[in-house]
Amino acid sequence: MNDKTGRKSDEKGATASALPSVFQRIAARFSLPQLFSFSFMAQFLLAAGLITILLFRGGQEAVDVLLTEMRHEVLERVNEQLEQHMKEPVRLNHLNADALDAQLFDLSDPIIRERYFVSHIRAFPDAAMVFIGLPDGSFYGARRKVTGEIQIVRNNKDTGGDSWYFASSYQGEAGERQDVFRRFDPRTRPWYKSAEYIGGPTFTGVYRHFVFLEPTVTAAHPVYDTQGRLIGVFGVDYLLSRLGDMLRGIPVGASGQIFITDADGFLVAATSLKVPFEGQSGQFARIRAVDSNNPVLKLAAQSLLGNTGDYSREITLDERSYLVDVRDFHQAGIDWRIHVVLARDDFFGGIQKAVNRTAMVTVIAIIMAFWVAVWTSRWITRPILRLNAAASELAEGRLQAVPDTERHDELGQLSRAFNKMACQLTDLVGSLETRVSERTKALAEKTSEEQQIRKMLHSELEKAGREQRAMLSTDIDDSRLRLRIIYEPCMLVSGDFCGYRWMKEEKVLFGYIIDVNGHGVATALQTAAINVMIQETLQSNFSLSERMVEINHRVARYFKDDLLVAACFFELDFAEKELRYVAAGITEFFADSFSYMGRIKTPGSFLGISDQTEFEIRSMSIHEGDRFCFYSDGIADQLMEGRELPLRVTFDELAASVHTIAVAGVRRDDITAMCIKIGRLS
Repeated sequence: MNDKTGRKSDEKGATASALPSVFQRIAARFSLPQLFSFSFMAQFLLAAGLITILLFRGGQEAVDVLLTEMRHEVLERVNEQLEQHMKEPVRLNHLNADALDAQLFDLSDPIIRERYFVSHIRAFPDAAMVFIGLPDGSFYGARRKVTGEIQIVRNNKDTGGDSWYFASSYQGEAGERQDVFRRFDPRTRPWYKSAEYIGGPTFTGVYRHFVFLEPTVTAAHPVYDTQGRLIGVFGVDYLLSRLGDMLRGIPVGASGQIFITDADGFLVAATSLKVPFEGQSGQFARIRAVDSNNPVLKLAAQSLLGNTGDYSREITLDERSYLVDVRDFHQAGIDWRIHVVLARDDFFGGIQKAVNRTAMVTVIAIIMAFWVAVWTSRWITRPILRLNAAASELAEGRLQAVPDTERHDELGQLSRAFNKMACQLTDLVGSLETRVSERTKALAEKTSEEQQIRKMLHSELEKAGREQRAMLSTDIDDSRLRLRIIYEPCMLVSGDFCGYRWMKEEKVLFGYIIDVNGHGVATALQTAAINVMIQETLQSNFSLSERMVEINHRVARYFKDDLLVAACFFELDFAEKELRYVAAGITEFFADSFSYMGRIKTPGSFLGISDQTEFEIRSMSIHEGDRFCFYSDGIADQLMEGRELPLRVTFDELAASVHTIAVAGVRRDDITAMCIKIGRLS
């Protein structure tokens, strides 16, 4: 038994050892060029076959991965752009509501009201109409005509319940009456009712605009007073024509589509349709997606009936495969669905053509390669052996040049490169340490130079900050008036500044605060320039309002449009016992006085926005012991976040509280404040 097992093991070992010898005997019958040619051809055929197979399968996998990523990317892109697009009317309504709350415009003043609505509809080209409806049935706003002209709308008791449309001047004032719409009551409109019912921002359904004949939605925003009573409903008629253009700008292949439907399945926008309406019996009606004349859109919509939420599936039409993805879109009453349809053939067709071309080229290459391999085998093998011998010599430390440098093919280049490499390798070893040392020294010198520059810049900024602080007016502490300035830059230099002029003969203290957006050197220079402008106006006998108008003209003339400059001017008239103030972008100041206690809102737009801006002077009486604090938005932001200034405390305690808030807020913004206490008035 053991002998048989031993004989079988010996036979297997003999067979295994015999196989290499068989191949060796076969290879010995052929010359080296022949073996080189055969091995070259075998590798070429194997590589070509594998490349063809991998190209086809890899192409399929790449298409699947591409389609998956593209479906997700297109959905994200459509959702993002749609969200940005539909935020515009909501943002416009919010701006209007905030402006009304901040008393930036007065509905009872027709000039201010109409200028306000005209300026906003000009700033939003997709808005067909901007308006407000009031509980008494009044209706005001501005609308854009098809020709691009702006009209002003009035509807109140003076118009008898009719909507009068006036031509608008360049300044936004009403001109000639052009149109009249009889018996229009905004309280009966869907946008008014839905906003009043919901109690917050909302959208109407999609409808065809009666002027522009385009798909439109109305964004509504109710406004309430402090007792919760409805003041009115702001509205924006927003054109959706750009939705289709936006969708068509997203690449989805030659046969792909994107379309959007509402909750009832009606089309809102589609890449295959110019408008989502069709004529029926002389009237225009919205199109249901499942009734569309486009077969791909129709089949995609039908395949998703009964499905809610995000959904994906594959459909087939005319032996072509389409991938359908759906995502819900919700915003302020909008309940839409985004559909993305991608055709596989748009992406797989190129792969199939590439495979066919590769197969044809491979066959031609095999034929040519067989002939070339036989011819070049002898040409290749000889220099290879020489290179091998030269490399062995170089490994032993002996440089032996290769003689095949006269060849003009790759082997000749390789021979020349080998000789050059051998020489350079010898030189490189000797010079490597020197180069490393020189490079290290150069880097050290450059680093030292950069550190010196940074130190110099920091030193200059510190010097500029000290100079800026030195320009501040000194505090006042006498029997008639106590004044303390609190000044904390966010960085080394500040975009805030303040000052005063104490005219004792006239018994008037003029003070001001400047706040330029930004914190850098450029902002500090702009603040200094505006301070010089204010000092120049003090040489003229201007009223507060005239001085603010003059500064507004200069800011608009000398500074860029993107610069925001806020300011507040005030006068303490001890003879008249009166505080007069006017603001431009500074939203409030603090009073602890006999007349008022708490934060006082100061309306007024930023300087330089419009050369026609008017600034309103407000006033209040003053008494001995009254305390006031004027400050920039660095303090105002802290108070908006819940911090409070104390009432009925000493002047020093009030100033200390302001300083505490300034220390907390200076990390985010520049802080400037002027705390004042009224002393003896006689």
